[in-house]
Amino acid sequence: MTLGPKPYYWPTNASYGGSPPIATRTGWMALALLPFVLALSTKANMISALTGVPHEKLQVFHHWAGYAMFVLALVHTFPFIVYNISQGEMIEEWKTSIVYWTGIGAIIPQAYLTIMSFPSIRDYFIATGTIYLLCLFTAQIRTYLMHGLHNAVIERLPSGLVRVAVPTIIRWTPGQHFFIRFLTPDLHLLTAHPFTISSACCDPAATGKASELVFYIKPHGGVTARLAALAEQRPGGSKRILLEGPYGGVSAPLMARFDIILVIAGGSGGGFSLAMVDEALRLNSLSDCSSANKPACEQEVRRRNLQVVYATRDTAMADWYIEEIDSRLSHSTTLATTADNGFDTSISVHITSHRMSALSQPSSTGSVSTSNPDTPAPTAEEEKEKGTSCKDGTETTTTGSFSLNVSRGAHPYIPDLIARTVASAREHRCPGGRKPRIGVVVCGPASMLHDTRNAAAAAQKSALAGEVEELYLHSESFAW
Repeated sequence: MTLGPKPYYWPTNASYGGSPPIATRTGWMALALLPFVLALSTKANMISALTGVPHEKLQVFHHWAGYAMFVLALVHTFPFIVYNISQGEMIEEWKTSIVYWTGIGAIIPQAYLTIMSFPSIRDYFIATGTIYLLCLFTAQIRTYLMHGLHNAVIERLPSGLVRVAVPTIIRWTPGQHFFIRFLTPDLHLLTAHPFTISSACCDPAATGKASELVFYIKPHGGVTARLAALAEQRPGGSKRILLEGPYGGVSAPLMARFDIILVIAGGSGGGFSLAMVDEALRLNSLSDCSSANKPACEQEVRRRNLQVVYATRDTAMADWYIEEIDSRLSHSTTLATTADNGFDTSISVHITSHRMSALSQPSSTGSVSTSNPDTPAPTAEEEKEKGTSCKDGTETTTTGSFSLNVSRGAHPYIPDLIARTVASAREHRCPGGRKPRIGVVVCGPASMLHDTRNAAAAAQKSALAGEVEELYLHSESFAW
C-alpha cells in the first residue's frame, strides 16, 4: 500500500496542490493506526474484552503497530521536504506554513517514544535514571540533613578577591571543593556554585574551636560579581548558606607520602595552593616508617622539601599572596622551629606585569627580594647555584628561615622547574635509603595545566629509570 501505487510524486506540470501521492497515503495510514496503538497499550481494553486475549499478549501488536506508524510518518514527512527543495520553495514553506511546524512538533515526540520503547534502550535508561536519582538524593541528604545551614562571613579584600569564611565541623582534605548555595534571592537562591577550599581542616578537639572553611573568590560576572558588590556594601556581613560536598582533592595520607612537594599556581588558583601549603605544614616530621624498619628509621629525621611557585599579572594579587603565605609560614604551630618541622621551604612569586608594588618590604620570617627588567641577568653558573628557573632569568634568591623570591616580568618556565625538582631529588636523603617521592600539585589557567601535565609526563622517565620512587601529579582546573 505504501510503495505499490505510483507515481510517488506528481509530474512537474501537474502538482495537484503540491502534496506528493506517497506522502498523502502514508500520512492517512499512519493516522489510521493511532487508535489501534492506543487501544493495544492499555491493560483494560476493548480488544481483550471482545476476544478474551489478555493485555500482555497484545503488547507485541502494540509495539509493531507503533513501529509501523512511525515508519509511515517518516515516509509521509520526507517527500514534502524533497518536493519543496526541488521546487526551491522549502524556506518559504517553512516560514509561512503552520502545517510544517505542527508536523515537526508531532514527529519529534513520536520518534522519542518509539526509540525509547526498544527494550534494550528502555532498560538502559531505567538503570541510568536510577543511578542519577540515587546520586541526586545522596547529595541532597548531605546538603540538608548532614551539613545543614551555615553562616558565611563575606569580605572584599584589597586584592579584589572576595573572602568567604565558614566556621564548621565538617571534615575535608586539601584541594577539595564545595558547592555553595547562597540563601538570598540576589545570589541565585536555586543554584549552587563550586569553590575550592583555601584552608586546612583542623581537629576541633585539639584546637578547641571549629575549623574554618575559607574560600577566595575572584569576581567575574553573575553570582561572583554580585557577591563582590554585596561584600563592598556590607563589609564583614553574614549570609546563610548551604554546603554540598566536599568533592575531589588530594587525600591526607597521600600528601604525607611525599618527600618533595611542588605547588604551582596561577591567578586565583593561589587559594588552592594555600590549602596545599597548610596541609604540608601539618605533616609529621618523622619518616613514614613501616613496622619492619620503624626502630631503625625513627632515628632519622625526615627532611621534606616544600616548593611553592605562584604567578600573577596583578601586583595586588601578588601582595595578597605574599601576605597570606608569610602568615601561614610564620604562625603555623608546626613551623615553630624549622628543625622540628623537618621542612626546607622556598616560595617563588612571579609578577608578569611591570607595574610597581609594595613587594620590596621584608617579610616577618623570611626575606623578600625583587627583580626588574633593568637588573642584569645572572650568569649560567649563578643560575645553577641558585637552583631556580624562569623564562627570562631574572629571578633572585634570598633566605631566612624560609626563602621568598619575587620576580618581576618573568613567567615561571614549568618544564625546567619540574626537571630541576627531579634533579634535586637525586641528592635528597630519605629514611632507610629509599628513593624520594615527589608530589606535584597545580591549579591555574589552562595553559599552565597543559605545560605542567606535559612536563610531569616527561619527568616520569626518572621514575621508570629508578631515580625516584614516585612522581605524582594532581591538577585542578578553573573550568567545568
